[in-house]
Amino acid sequence: MMAVVKLLTLAVLLMLSGCAKMTEEERAQKAQELYASGLSAYKEGDYGSASWDLEEALKFMDYLSPEQLENAKFLLGKSYYMDEEYVNAIVALEDYIFYYPKLPRTEEAYYLLVDSYIRVSPDPYRDQEYTWKAIDKAKEFLSRFPNSPFAPRVQKLIEEAYRKIARHEFLIAKFYEDYGYTYSAAIRYREVLINFPGYISEEETAYRYIRSLLLVDRQVRKEKEKIGDLIEEVEERLEDARDEEEKEAIRRRLAFLRKELERWDRIKEESLREALSALSKFREVYGATLYYKELERLAREKGWKSSDS
Repeated sequence: MMAVVKLLTLAVLLMLSGCAKMTEEERAQKAQELYASGLSAYKEGDYGSASWDLEEALKFMDYLSPEQLENAKFLLGKSYYMDEEYVNAIVALEDYIFYYPKLPRTEEAYYLLVDSYIRVSPDPYRDQEYTWKAIDKAKEFLSRFPNSPFAPRVQKLIEEAYRKIARHEFLIAKFYEDYGYTYSAAIRYREVLINFPGYISEEETAYRYIRSLLLVDRQVRKEKEKIGDLIEEVEERLEDARDEEEKEAIRRRLAFLRKELERWDRIKEESLREALSALSKFREVYGATLYYKELERLAREKGWKSSDS
């Protein structure tokens, strides 16, 4: 039993000695050693080691000179970027820009930050929050440093970001189209054409926009079936209503649902008119392509007669 107590006592002493506070001199020495090691690793292209050493050195920032502190923060962000640790790079570069908004290297930090946001953003099939952040940061940079040597590269990143977002919006529209929600698809395709000209295939997008309008009855049928089911349920509730107040509330609900049926009928009519108008413009812009011939065939099925007939 005594041996166990001695072992426990020794373990506690060792733990306490390991937790003993460093002296000011030791902390200052540690800061300089880590900083020097980080610089050396960076110069050698060992960016993983550089980022680790510089991150540790910044824990002793009180013992770094202002010049060393600025350099450590910048090289930390750049080391993470070069090591393709883009999430960590974003954190470090945002920190650098916050504390050093007007230094010459801030311009490079902005460029690396924008590129990091684009690189961590997912493929166009998923949410593009980080891509939008890249655009916001890029525009912020261009407004502050319009004549920067990094401005052309940042502008190219903006173009890349918009292409990615345009593709994302196009794929959302196509998802609706593939699942028969043709009216929703047409709206999204129209928004892509309006908001992202030059960033997508305008001919294909216009084709899918008009095609979705011509096939809008697919979604109208779905929506009217759902509303019809709801009307049946509400009518059953009307029969079981307990008092006149409840009946009146149910009647208002029925009136709303019947107006929704009428609204979808109007959507069908208006969509066909919009499709035929857009079809004429499509031929003016793109000519009698295969896309046009397919749209013309669909339009004829809806009773349309072209001027060529």
